[in-house]
Amino acid sequence: MKRGCAPYVEWLGQKENPQGKGWAAGEKYGEKILSILKAVMDEGKVQFMESLTLSVPYMVRVSIPDLNIRRGPGTSYPKTGKFTGVGIFTVVEEKDGWGLLKAYQEKRNGWISLAFTTRI
Repeated sequence: MKRGCAPYVEWLGQKENPQGKGWAAGEKYGEKILSILKAVMDEGKVQFMESLTLSVPYMVRVSIPDLNIRRGPGTSYPKTGKFTGVGIFTVVEEKDGWGLLKAYQEKRNGWISLAFTTRI
């Protein structure tokens, strides 16, 4: 393979590359990469093999003592008057950069901004 012979992801497969010099021998290799990327961007998850899903639930670390918990996923929702405190928490759902905490899953009224967390 010659460096630079596939300036487009779609040309990574040798069969799709006009020069026949793509990186992969597999058919539609570039299209498969783009479909994985689209799944990540659109849905926040990727499915491959036997329905392996990279999504929620997962754990986050909060390093500030006063991260607000809100009744919905956004600053337009009222604060609950509670804070997470410093610690590790389980997020069971994501929406628009906000995470629903496991402890609030039943009533769905405990959301935190994921911008103030570190995924672990």
